[in-house]
Amino acid sequence: MNNITLPLIRAAALAVALAILAVPGHAASSKDKATREMEQNGRIYVGTLQFDIKAGSTAKAVSEVTGHPDCVLPDGTWLVYKDFYVDHSTAHGTLVVSFKDGLVTAMRLVTPNVAVALVAHPESAFGREVIASNR
Repeated sequence: MNNITLPLIRAAALAVALAILAVPGHAASSKDKATREMEQNGRIYVGTLQFDIKAGSTAKAVSEVTGHPDCVLPDGTWLVYKDFYVDHSTAHGTLVVSFKDGLVTAMRLVTPNVAVALVAHPESAFGREVIASNR
C-alpha cells in the first residue's frame, strides 16, 4: 500500500504553483488594466486627480495639488512629476497636464521614454499626439 504523506502533498502543490507561474503570459494576465495599457501604449489617460482636479480645472488648482511642474513645454503643457502612481494599480510614471486658456484639457500618465521624447521633441508629431488628444 502506498502512503501519501503531508510533505509529499506540499511538494506537489509547490511544483504545481511554480509550473503555473512559469507559463508564458500568466504574469502579464495578472497585471491590472492601467499597468497593461502603460506597457502597451506608453501612456494612460487620467480622469481625475485628488481634490477633484479634472478637465476644466485651473492651472492654479492643479499646482495646489501637485506643486510646480518639473518642466513646462513650449505649448504650456506641464510635466508635473516623475513618480505619479495610479490608485489601486502598479502603473506609475510622469503626470502630463495639458491646458488651453489656463484650463486643464487632458491629463495623462506617461512612461519615462515618452516623457523624454516630449521634452526632447515637443514639436514632433509623436509629442502632439500624446499631449493633444481629448480622449
